[in-house]
Amino acid sequence: MKKLLLLLISLTLAIAGISANGQGEGGKKVLNRYVIAKIKLFDPAQMSDKYTSWVYGDIGEALFDYKYTTDTFQLKPLIASSMPTVSDDGMVYTIKLRKDAYFYDPLKEVFPEGKGRAVNAHDFVFSIKRLADPANESTGWWLYDGYIKGLNEWADAGADYDQEVEGFKALDDYTIQMTLNKPYPQILYTLSMPYTYPVPKEMIDFYGEEWKNYAIGTGAYYLNPDETIPDAQYVMDKNPSWHGGIFPEFSEAGPETIKILGEDTLKSYASKKLPFADEVVWYVIEESSVQWLKFMNGELDYTAIPKDNYDATIQDGKLTQEMIDKGITLNIWGSLDVTYNFFNMNDPILGQNKKLRQAMSLAYNHEKALDLFYNGRAKLAQTLLPPGVGGYDPNYKNPYATYDLEKAKQLLAEAGYPNGEGLPTLEYQMYSASTTHRQMVEFFIDCMKAIGVNVEAVPGDWPTFNQRIDRGEVQLGGIAWGADYPDAQNFLQLNYGPNSAPGPNSANYNNPTFNSLYEKGAFMQQSPERDEIYKEAAQLAAEDVSWIMGVHRLQYFLDQPWTKTYMYKDIGAGYSKYIDFDQAERASK
Repeated sequence: MKKLLLLLISLTLAIAGISANGQGEGGKKVLNRYVIAKIKLFDPAQMSDKYTSWVYGDIGEALFDYKYTTDTFQLKPLIASSMPTVSDDGMVYTIKLRKDAYFYDPLKEVFPEGKGRAVNAHDFVFSIKRLADPANESTGWWLYDGYIKGLNEWADAGADYDQEVEGFKALDDYTIQMTLNKPYPQILYTLSMPYTYPVPKEMIDFYGEEWKNYAIGTGAYYLNPDETIPDAQYVMDKNPSWHGGIFPEFSEAGPETIKILGEDTLKSYASKKLPFADEVVWYVIEESSVQWLKFMNGELDYTAIPKDNYDATIQDGKLTQEMIDKGITLNIWGSLDVTYNFFNMNDPILGQNKKLRQAMSLAYNHEKALDLFYNGRAKLAQTLLPPGVGGYDPNYKNPYATYDLEKAKQLLAEAGYPNGEGLPTLEYQMYSASTTHRQMVEFFIDCMKAIGVNVEAVPGDWPTFNQRIDRGEVQLGGIAWGADYPDAQNFLQLNYGPNSAPGPNSANYNNPTFNSLYEKGAFMQQSPERDEIYKEAAQLAAEDVSWIMGVHRLQYFLDQPWTKTYMYKDIGAGYSKYIDFDQAERASK
């Protein structure tokens, strides 16, 4: 009865407390954001998807995060009090922590005063151990597997949390020492990821197996349990015990950021106290038509442009006059990402038959998909590496990332299935019931049907999709990968054999030559030599066709006229605190 009553209260607050102009009860300043898929439970060790990371990123904090107004991704301290000191050989990192980052418990159950204790070095040691503990089956273990001295041995010996790990330990309450087995140039990037957000052990002890349904963090916002409706909206209120922050100085802003936000805006906001919004509402909107309607009604402060609304919004690469008259502005960013359809290489049919995979890739009409689903707002992917990272080769043309039905039929026959004869129906796992995703899957099925390959869609949502991938149960699926950090290694690890499910290698691709190239380059600093190694590895994986290549996307975002400081960032989380808007202007329009 209590749960039912709370749900009714939540629904009433959601309907009555947040008005269409984004002003909550008592004149609260409410920022309206959205994700396009259901999110997972709040366990940092399982924080593998960007949607959950975006929402949880307003609550949790890492040792480091990214500067907001630079054009390139540059790390800065967050819970760390400064950037680390590093030994001359690059193997030992010493990280000092700030002493004013306090856990906040909105329910006042774990910490009866709400404001709990300060985060300390032992909390980060605990979080890293949780990633290594085999019992947790962490999707983030690939980040540290083999890199931190003694961590693998600790896990293999039974994951006793009372035992110290030599390579990741607290020298005192506010000092962490990290010792590596081998150079790992990307290690600081990993310490900005939600995988490493600390959670208080007291919360796990208090709630037991149910702790992942709760969120106690140190961020600028806390999860409001009364107004949150799981799978519909997640409401964040300003954290009264947050350690604080300021909007960046104008001198940090890059030329592209100045072009988007404007010099006057950036100068006027410099050094202003964060966060700007009193409340952040993250809506879960799986249907792009609903997303568009809420934006046009002023219920979202920004939006991507759904494919079905593109032609009515953009003409000759510019906003229509109708949109301009409404005061709406257009911002375009290139993403460090790649989309793809993947084959499960452990599948007895698909994994052992390269010609079958090649035939299916040639049967997929890449160019038509680009037009249908992205309105041309993307670049066809030739390998898994996007423009902007080392190893990307603008001159390489993937022989199987094109549309050639005759060649596809020939390869299908050579694979042992002329016209598809004898080939069982293949299963394509869906991750959403949205119209756009359903159309994408139907398009894939129709392409395969043209050469006699029968594919059947398996319904599902985002959490189910991820769970089935982790268990190796997905035969075929489609997904996108956005960079965790701005380095080519972050994309190549998607095909690295030891990263197979439940790691990020959804295809379970395991080529010894690729693995060797990956390992050779992963420990090198950025250089032309490393770029050549990465280029070779990327092209090898492309021609093995563990994926049917998709695109590298361009992000087209519309801002409402009242939105002042929104910047799309495809790496990192916790950016809501930087977003401001003119409340009076929003109310008037």
